[in-house]
Amino acid sequence: MVWDDLSATAPVGRDEPVELVGTNLRLMGAVSLGRFGRLSDLINASRGYIRVRNAQLLQRNGEPTSLVLAELMVDQDEISFIAQPQAEAPEPGAAVGFIEPVFGENVEARQAREFVMFTPGHTVTGKVHIFGQTDLAGFVDATDPRFVPVTEVTTRSLSDRRIVSRYDFILINRTQMIAAAEAGSRDDIAAQDVPEI
Repeated sequence: MVWDDLSATAPVGRDEPVELVGTNLRLMGAVSLGRFGRLSDLINASRGYIRVRNAQLLQRNGEPTSLVLAELMVDQDEISFIAQPQAEAPEPGAAVGFIEPVFGENVEARQAREFVMFTPGHTVTGKVHIFGQTDLAGFVDATDPRFVPVTEVTTRSLSDRRIVSRYDFILINRTQMIAAAEAGSRDDIAAQDVPEI
């Protein structure tokens, strides 16, 4: 793993729309990437508070409230996950922060695997890209990165199971992840739910 040099073509200061969700806080706004090309690189390289501009407080079900703040600092420890409902793919050459070496299509390469994770307020289901030989214990015991990228995500509130949200991409906070399990494929789960006649 290496730090890549900032290229002259990389966007500097691009804003990313985000939704921040914690046990007692839900809001949407924009985060400036600064010198980073990806949201995950910025978040995992920083500690402490995240600066959110045009922060609009949301109700628990995701409906916007009338409270909008020009700038809000949010403690990373209180964030369960940072979501992007429609995440754009980074532009070619834009991933100029924390870069991982590519090993090809073998056991060392990252593979998308379905996980179910629990935070104090939500059930989170989605695909985590982990190395092929990583088992469940290895995944939950790891401490790096602190915010784990997850794609094709469905979240469900534990306090009101009717509140379901879908996101292209989230970063789930390992310090807020209280339980995790690897799920089978959706077809396997659906087949188990069908009673035999």
